[in-house]
Amino acid sequence: MSHTVITLSLVGLVLLFWFYKLLSRCFVRSFCIWNNQKSGSITQKEATILSVTTLKAGKKPLLELLVLFENLSGHPIHRKIRIWDSMPHLNRFQPDGKIPIGLNLAKRPKGPVLLFTGACRISFAYMVICCSMTVLYVVGCYFLIGEAISRINADPEKYESLFRASELWQMWAIFFGAAIFLHFLFKRIGLVVSGRNQAQNWDLLYQGLGATATIKRYWDTGTLVNDNPVVGFEYTFRDSTKQLFEGSDKKIVGKLETAALSDLEKLEIMYLPANPNISRLAENLENEGMTKFINLLFYFTLFVFSVIVVANFIQPLFG
Repeated sequence: MSHTVITLSLVGLVLLFWFYKLLSRCFVRSFCIWNNQKSGSITQKEATILSVTTLKAGKKPLLELLVLFENLSGHPIHRKIRIWDSMPHLNRFQPDGKIPIGLNLAKRPKGPVLLFTGACRISFAYMVICCSMTVLYVVGCYFLIGEAISRINADPEKYESLFRASELWQMWAIFFGAAIFLHFLFKRIGLVVSGRNQAQNWDLLYQGLGATATIKRYWDTGTLVNDNPVVGFEYTFRDSTKQLFEGSDKKIVGKLETAALSDLEKLEIMYLPANPNISRLAENLENEGMTKFINLLFYFTLFVFSVIVVANFIQPLFG
């Protein structure tokens, strides 16, 4: 029964993972914002809209706003936020317009920027929809696993041989092998950061100050991203007290830009006022597009993999 138990465990883990994501999306996010607002963890700021992109048209269009605001240390930074415009006829979100935003400090090291509309209210209709989705998911999983266990108990030897010959093992091995390889590859070239570095980047972006650094030297790291080299930089800068500090960082440089590196003398960096020895290139902190793309790609791949796993589990049971 070892193959049967392991197969049931793997399928159970897949179902539990997506159940956790469903609960997080439906309930945890809304209640956390409400609780953080009550505890005073949300700092209100005024932001200027730099650009507006319509991601999804309709009666309540989905908009992506590029906003400029001051971080907790008073340094101007820009971030992207997505909102559903429930009243598009009012034209509330226009370039150069002002909107109130909140910085949810409790979300560190995740993105803390949200549209601040006053007291956080949880829609009754939204809760009904979320509860319905949760109940349907739980009932579906209960039926699937319950029926599977019932059939396996009726003829354990048959299903043991079926699961032993199943392709689930190869799929799990390939997926985890590829995931581990890509994780270390992206981490090495800087596209994925560890939890500690992610928290440090959060502190630099939302609590740091900016400075213009002088380049001491640069070098080709030998790593390519989309055929563009990753270049390392060593630099010096002065903090708000005029003390001199050194730092280093890496960034992706376009192939056409490499020839101009010898003429590059200055870089914009951000550092922690409490510890200026911690610094990074400002563009590395503010550029979140690649990180979001990698996360989206990961979850899409995981979803496809989950569907294949569940389908391969169902086929010998109900086929």
